Amino acid sequence: MPAFLQVHPPRYHHFILLVWEERGADGQHVTWRFSLQDSQKEARIGFKNLNELMAFLESWMKDSSEDNSKKEMTK
Repeated sequence: MPAFLQVHPPRYHHFILLVWEERGADGQHVTWRFSLQDSQKEARIGFKNLNELMAFLESWMKDSSEDNSKKEMTK
């Protein structure tokens, strides 16, 4: 079977997502904060807002896919 027709199982990566609401001295909502903990490296990354979190995930997925493509080419 040609290499481009081979079916590859999906790859999984686990992050633990923490979400919390910051409130001001008056108890009113100020902002939401986020952090991801990489389950494989136990590294934690904090994000000031949802846009930062989304940008990180988009970049991580792109980099991860490119790394996987390079590995496939060297087989």
